[in-house]
Amino acid sequence: MILLADEDFPPFSFRSRDGQLAGIAVDMALATCTELKLSCEVLGRPYDALLPALQTGEAEAIVSGPHLDKGLPGYAETTRPYFWSLGRFAKRTGSPLEDSDYKSLAGKRIGSVKDSAHAAWLERHFPRSTIVTFETESGLQEALRTGTIDALFGDSFRVIFWISGSGSRACCKLLGGPYTDRAYFSRDLGFIVKRDNDGLLAALDHGLDRLQERGFTSEIFARYLPLSPW
Repeated sequence: MILLADEDFPPFSFRSRDGQLAGIAVDMALATCTELKLSCEVLGRPYDALLPALQTGEAEAIVSGPHLDKGLPGYAETTRPYFWSLGRFAKRTGSPLEDSDYKSLAGKRIGSVKDSAHAAWLERHFPRSTIVTFETESGLQEALRTGTIDALFGDSFRVIFWISGSGSRACCKLLGGPYTDRAYFSRDLGFIVKRDNDGLLAALDHGLDRLQERGFTSEIFARYLPLSPW
């Protein structure tokens, strides 16, 4: 079975240094095929070529690329999500803050990127905190590193890559657990198949369920992320 993935969508799908296609979505797809005892190959394509290739029958499914929240064309439908984007808080290492609920952060300065979904969510759910917005993500990160703000809030992947990378200078750590809110920042990630291919859709859903039940989903994410997003 031929599956397609965006060639430039790290950490979900990308070309590794040796030119091979790799990433969370690629490994999830191949592991799902193993669970279903199917022979599969994942091929890389530019983003704009993915849906047309599915429509013409060049491939049976797309495993990464199109944004599901923006809607799919009538000829396509999606499996159940295997992941949805999360929001995470970070604090300075050594900060006395112990949790990220609205009571713990009451009266604290929380930073986020200006005009982002994460900033809007903070305004809605943390009215007792002072929300400080920054024009750039780097400005936000520097504000936390230097103690200008007490915590920052943003996309879980971007937060954990920053605090685990050299740019943070080991200043900071995650605070509390992940947040999900589909009205603001949580977007689904799943596989896309042609509409009316109910047999394949059901099979892929079953395979994804098996990966989660057996702990393989979190294992695959750990291959590409320095910290758990959950």
